[in-house]
Amino acid sequence: MKFSKEEQEIIKILVKYSNKGGNIAAVFNFTQLLGKRGLGIVRAGSKELLFFRKDLHPNFFPGNGSPYISMLLNLLEQLIDKRLLILGNSITSAPLVIGALASRWERPNVLVVNESEVIVLEGFNKGWYDANGRVIYNWDDDRSGRLAKLSHYLYHSYSVSEELKDLVKHNFKTEEQIRFAKQQRLNWIGIGVAILVGILGIIF
Repeated sequence: MKFSKEEQEIIKILVKYSNKGGNIAAVFNFTQLLGKRGLGIVRAGSKELLFFRKDLHPNFFPGNGSPYISMLLNLLEQLIDKRLLILGNSITSAPLVIGALASRWERPNVLVVNESEVIVLEGFNKGWYDANGRVIYNWDDDRSGRLAKLSHYLYHSYSVSEELKDLVKHNFKTEEQIRFAKQQRLNWIGIGVAILVGILGIIF
């Protein structure tokens, strides 16, 4: 199995924080996996909203979605399908916002994020605002339903297989690649010994 650098980063995080309790969403928030990319997922009633920080996503257009979110969903589905990632219990109480270090309800349909920002989930002023009332995130509806599927996975506790741990331990090299590298080292050692014996034979 080959993984991109972004996929490897996600897998390393999942392995490092496995069996620590909590859900995948909490792990991603702690490591700021989505936050540092200017992405946020918020459940508004029966659907999810995807937020894009304006300065990091200047070319945002409603309906285009996020390539990173699509990659994340595809990776989780692949890991789950191959039993490399095992989902546990559903834990939906927290976090309220995936992609923020802290979030809490201020009143119905209004969230306080990171103690200074506000998310309004309903009405004409729906959006994510900074402390000065400026819109800092654009938002998009979950038209395809893929965001709801991703959110379902993220709100589960999890564990990882020994195979996935070994993959990270060996820097994502397959068993075949590891065997090949070992054989190469042995070959070079053999060549070195042969050269040394030859030199000693000439000298003595």
